[in-house]
Amino acid sequence: MSSPVRTYVRFVCFQTVGKQRNRLGLFKAIDEAAESEHAPSWAIVEARSLDAWFNANLAIPKAFSAGGHTGFGQPGLSWFKPAAAEHIRRMHQLKLALEACGIHVEVLTTRDPGLVVWQDEHQLVAEPRGRKF
Repeated sequence: MSSPVRTYVRFVCFQTVGKQRNRLGLFKAIDEAAESEHAPSWAIVEARSLDAWFNANLAIPKAFSAGGHTGFGQPGLSWFKPAAAEHIRRMHQLKLALEACGIHVEVLTTRDPGLVVWQDEHQLVAEPRGRKF
């Protein structure tokens, strides 16, 4: 019997810096959304409420790199584990609130996030083995 497929989930948006597009985490995008003159007030309230929930219910990773020669030379990326259903559901709510403020959010999935450098019950941080997410 084969083991079940595990799919990890990551939420990202883009921020333009000069001519480059850099991926920005959703929590960083909340401040950007709040500064938008076109952001509906319900969306800002929702985003800040969700941010408070995540501050209380999601640990800040303690490592983002394996360091030395064991790593792949890229900073690690945070991914939700498949079992983090409540966290993923609330991230989808945050996605809707940010999109109402004009911030496009992408949901990325992978079965292989890379070299795991840190993890807890809900998430992991992994160096992506040379791929870009």
